Amino acid sequence: MKKYIRNYITSLSIVTVLLGSCINSYAQDKKQELSISVGGPSSFLKYKTNGDVVPGNGINAGIRYSYYLNEGLSLGIGAEYQTYSSDVKYQFFAAQYNAVDADNEAFQFRYKATGLREKQKLGYVNIPVNIQFETPGSTKLYLAAGAKVGFATNGNYETSIQNLTTSGYYPQYNVELFSPAFAGFASTNDIKTSKQDLKTDVSYSATFETGLKQNLGDRSAIYIGAYFEYGLNNIYDNKESKNPVQYNSPLPVQLQYNSLLNSPYTNDIRLVSYGLKLRFAIR
Repeated sequence: MKKYIRNYITSLSIVTVLLGSCINSYAQDKKQELSISVGGPSSFLKYKTNGDVVPGNGINAGIRYSYYLNEGLSLGIGAEYQTYSSDVKYQFFAAQYNAVDADNEAFQFRYKATGLREKQKLGYVNIPVNIQFETPGSTKLYLAAGAKVGFATNGNYETSIQNLTTSGYYPQYNVELFSPAFAGFASTNDIKTSKQDLKTDVSYSATFETGLKQNLGDRSAIYIGAYFEYGLNNIYDNKESKNPVQYNSPLPVQLQYNSLLNSPYTNDIRLVSYGLKLRFAIR
């Protein structure tokens, strides 16, 4: 939570300084452009895993300031809020690892899950910069390309499992226990966890946008276009990876359910977004 608060304050400070400077400059030069936009719907986490990843939806809304080098070429900077979501599913998932039980006895914890599903949601404040080219006339074709840096403001995941079977294998006795439940060994149906925090790192993305710009008189215009954004870096550090189902020695009856993003079964997590964007601008 402290990380999100710190990122939020940092993002807000950057946005305030940038927009303050831009608005002050805009007030002095009417040839510059200020615009607001909204876009979507595809916005998701892309990563490598053995499960089936279903890309989710999200939206972005923001404000942009553009400085025209000439009537056809401009430089822009802005601020936006964007949401991302993904859903990963495993029809069957099994793993085992060494653990120590409540009696300090070493054993091998084993689990088998059917219908394992995890929903992931993120929120980011992004600072985009771009260069835009547009054709002359009242109806223009425009092309914009650039990059943006994003700061995580919130994130969570939810886990559900149709059936989870856990057991403990004690090699010193050559026996595998499937009970008792208070020891963490049982077969349980319809497991659902509450929302748990998902902490991600700063994101860097390449951006591209193209479409039509229609002038509405001398001072305003509307943009309708398509955009594509692709993350350039891994946003989750899982060097200290954990098992999706974690044995809890102090209280074995309460297993811990960690995010698949924080496991050795998932890597190279990036943010991707594409869809349509609508923008209204004044000069």
